[in-house]
Amino acid sequence: MATTSHMFLPAGLSLGAGFIHAIAAGTHAEHPETALLMATLAAAQCGGGIALLSRARFRIVPIIVVVQLTAIAGWLLTRTTGITFINGLAEPESIQIADGFAALLAFATVVTISKRAQNIRAVMTPVFSGAISLSLVVPALLATVQHQHSHGDSESHATSSSWPRPFFPGLELDLSGVEGVSQEQEARAHQLVVDTQTHLVRWADYQDAVKEGWISIGDSSTGYEHFVNGRTLNDGRFLDAEAPESIVYKVYGDKKILVSAMYMAEGGPEIDAPILTDFAGPLMQWHIHDNLCWSTRGGVRVVAGVTDQAGNCPSGSIRGGITTPMVHVWIVPHPCGPFAAVEGLAEGRASVPDDERVDTCDHDH
Repeated sequence: MATTSHMFLPAGLSLGAGFIHAIAAGTHAEHPETALLMATLAAAQCGGGIALLSRARFRIVPIIVVVQLTAIAGWLLTRTTGITFINGLAEPESIQIADGFAALLAFATVVTISKRAQNIRAVMTPVFSGAISLSLVVPALLATVQHQHSHGDSESHATSSSWPRPFFPGLELDLSGVEGVSQEQEARAHQLVVDTQTHLVRWADYQDAVKEGWISIGDSSTGYEHFVNGRTLNDGRFLDAEAPESIVYKVYGDKKILVSAMYMAEGGPEIDAPILTDFAGPLMQWHIHDNLCWSTRGGVRVVAGVTDQAGNCPSGSIRGGITTPMVHVWIVPHPCGPFAAVEGLAEGRASVPDDERVDTCDHDH
């Protein structure tokens, strides 16, 4: 292992690999296990890169090498056989730019950290090392948000007109070129996403939301928890980011992370009413939850589940479906776009068949 010379180059390469995995973790939000795995790997690679710049770097070089080799081995498995015990990685995927560059950076870290590369490291200044790392990270970063997950079901092709597209806040929101979407609809949809990102953060801490009158509907067992506020449910506002009808948190144990607004169309319009479908055209899919079952917990009405195929609710609950059309707008990365529905039981029912919905990833997975 390395015993002399600066470690600017392998440090930059490891940091670059970690950064790509950190971004990729957000684009795998639909699979918490995969997202957590990538986030952990990102932390290990970034931590290793920082450690290589410290005085104690040589004592932990073996650990850094193990981390990089683990990343490479995991990448090889996901491209060949899949990792069956991890949800979201069970089926092999084709090699794509983002994951390919991440594996290349991990491999390059192992090579440049070795004793044989000490002469190369000796001539590498921080600026030159950073430039090399960025030349590999930037194209991978741009490709990450376009990463497709075929999962063995069908071949996926990203085209300029495809929708939905992966969404990543902070990068340019691309709503262009979607068939049937006018410039006015594109502009309205874009502004709604921007406004939601701007105003929703006031409730980043769910306890602050509770103090303002937001009440949970008790669906945290689904992995997402919706909160509603009586002051905004019937205030006559339509797609108003300053007064959403519902806010949504991703639940991680006792932690709640604000992820989305859920706007509801007041006044009882039909799910395919022009006032809804004309707002953003094919970019946005409204849905309803007419199969919900409710029970009372601590004097509060909460979601107990959904009806079975026969239309029956679980024991101790009653049916009370919501036919008010609603739509989500995300403020965190989502592979199915900024207007994606919450997957699983919370997807609800749209006015089109499931395989035609533009708020789910079904057609890509």
